[in-house]
Amino acid sequence: MTQHSMSKIETVAPKIRRVTFTNPPVNVVGADTVVQLIDVVDELSRDEQVQVVVFDSGTPGYFFNHADLGQVPELLALNAADGTPTWVEPVTRLTSAPVSPPRRSRAPGPRRATG
Repeated sequence: MTQHSMSKIETVAPKIRRVTFTNPPVNVVGADTVVQLIDVVDELSRDEQVQVVVFDSGTPGYFFNHADLGQVPELLALNAADGTPTWVEPVTRLTSAPVSPPRRSRAPGPRRATG
């Protein structure tokens, strides 16, 4: 298991990993979250055994929530060399990964949608 400050990667089975995101009280996303998500995607990309990745939440009732308004300046300042916002990289890499389409988490409790 690899532990980052807001996420951990667990080996569920030889080809399955679970990434649990925990940023209580409501799992807001900030610049620090984006940087860690890139680290998680990098680590999973280097693991040649991984065929399935399940993302879930360690914060009951929440998955990834809205942006942390206290970190908006830092989030907007994170850009690649070409000016692309940094958060675009992990989203693009995850959506283009050679795996099945994402499914909703089986986390217990009420769901609070983001968007």
